[in-house]
Amino acid sequence: MSDHAKREPFCWLEKRKLRIIADVFAEGRLGALTSARSVYLALSEIASDRQNDTFTVATSYIAQRAGVTSKTVRRVIGILKKLGFLKPQARSANGLKLAYEYTLIRGDCPIGLIYPSFGKAKKIALPTSEECDEESREGTARKEKEIFANNDNDIVIHGRTGERFNQRTKEFVW
Repeated sequence: MSDHAKREPFCWLEKRKLRIIADVFAEGRLGALTSARSVYLALSEIASDRQNDTFTVATSYIAQRAGVTSKTVRRVIGILKKLGFLKPQARSANGLKLAYEYTLIRGDCPIGLIYPSFGKAKKIALPTSEECDEESREGTARKEKEIFANNDNDIVIHGRTGERFNQRTKEFVW
């Protein structure tokens, strides 16, 4: 083996955690396991690159490294947090949201998942695909209701841009 090959950087993934991720995400939507593993691998790879278990990075960067959407990253991170694999910490400055600080948790899972001979992991409360669809429909209905509730008196022509502008919501109307 050459000296160069010996010095190649690598990231370490704990097999026990990969098995737990497989058990938790296997019952979900098609591709959920693949996405979850990709996000966990991307987080591990970023930690390895930074040579630290704690690092600050944008969700979009994790998504790019994992080959998934930012929405998928946020969903997976929420579950990894529940599993005790990851500690995300929100950051802000002067009222502006900044990139999260993430800490990968090494070793045994703090929530005490038991894994005798590849048995099933302890169940955690995750929404079913039907519940996710229902939440999505409710959110869409809420937005539509807000749009129809807008009073035409709130919409004016913005002085600087010449675009339609809702004074009540402070948003441009397209």
